[in-house]
Amino acid sequence: MSILSGKAGAVDGAAIVRNWNISTTADTQAYVASNTQGGTGRQIGNTDWSGAYDAYGHTPANMPGETFEFKGSVQGTTGAVSPASGAIVESVVITCDIEGGGILSHVVNFAGNGVLTKGAAVATDPTALIPTSSIGCDAQLGTLAASPVYTAITDVRGWTLTISAANQSYVSSDTAGGTKRTMGNIDATLSISVYESDLTALPVENDINAIRLFVDASTHWEILWGMFGKSQTSS
Repeated sequence: MSILSGKAGAVDGAAIVRNWNISTTADTQAYVASNTQGGTGRQIGNTDWSGAYDAYGHTPANMPGETFEFKGSVQGTTGAVSPASGAIVESVVITCDIEGGGILSHVVNFAGNGVLTKGAAVATDPTALIPTSSIGCDAQLGTLAASPVYTAITDVRGWTLTISAANQSYVSSDTAGGTKRTMGNIDATLSISVYESDLTALPVENDINAIRLFVDASTHWEILWGMFGKSQTSS
């Protein structure tokens, strides 16, 4: 396995990137035969690659199941480039740290959709975007209705939203030993941390609600619908 890191680099198509990384693998095939004299030989295997990039902001440029042309550049001179079929997003994780006053950020995890090329890679971030603070963000629960009625959740400390796609990988006679993928079903999980002394005010397991996650005074993620699976309480 080899790992490329994008410190002091950029990812083409994504703004305010903090860092990126790529891992490449080869599924080498081991064998022992009469001519190996008790040793283990190996033959080439199928190749695969995956990666991730961290960026500031509340909305990733690339979402689960989508393909995009990945260009990861290190200092504008070298790096890695996806094939014409691109890379496919496996999941995104969006974090809002209200208690710490943190900057809204996200991680995009992706996997290869063909053979990666290492070498020259030019990527720049020409945007003038300014990272958004989590101060002033909040979360709301909505009723189970066609037009939900929302109520603010009090004393929200922060939240983390993960959206994923169960993409399906395959290798065939047309992939030249590289691994390709097709889009899978979409799922999401959400964790909200709050201060609350009245445990009866917390959502009940198996309850179904609409949810809004505000990233500023008006912009929000809306989830229709979410089912609560568990809660954890400490004092």
